[in-house]
Amino acid sequence: MEDAEILALLAQRDERALSELDVKYGSILRRIAVRFTGDPRDAEEIVSDTLYQAWDAIPPEKPKNLYAFLSAVARRRAIGRWNQAHAKKRGGTSLYETALEELAECIPSGESVEVEIEQRTLTDTISRCLQLLPEEMRRITVQRYVYLHSIREIADAYQISES
Repeated sequence: MEDAEILALLAQRDERALSELDVKYGSILRRIAVRFTGDPRDAEEIVSDTLYQAWDAIPPEKPKNLYAFLSAVARRRAIGRWNQAHAKKRGGTSLYETALEELAECIPSGESVEVEIEQRTLTDTISRCLQLLPEEMRRITVQRYVYLHSIREIADAYQISES
């Protein structure tokens, strides 16, 4: 089913929209969630929460890119779940933690009163920088820092060396 049809079902408050969202986007949302949490059960819950958040948000929201909307929600929920789990037990290094360490110099500390402005500025700066990169390098960067693919996975996918 096309996104426009799913959005129409959501606008009509037709519950079939949830199953259509799961059919079309469920597997990729699960992969995103597992990459952050490392737990398929948590990922299943995150996908369910993501679909219900879409149900609550659409309408009035009318996302231009349904996949981007859903993946952003899933990422936020997965990061929240990861943070919650690691607030209780410190230890181990996940892909999420590793990616944050690699980006530590680029991410604002959060100690400033103007955190939201810094986040917007950072988002704009990253977007502009990504647009300057050649397409393949941009895709590699997004796979590494947005989807948290390992260096080996990226190297295999692009048939390049890990270095």
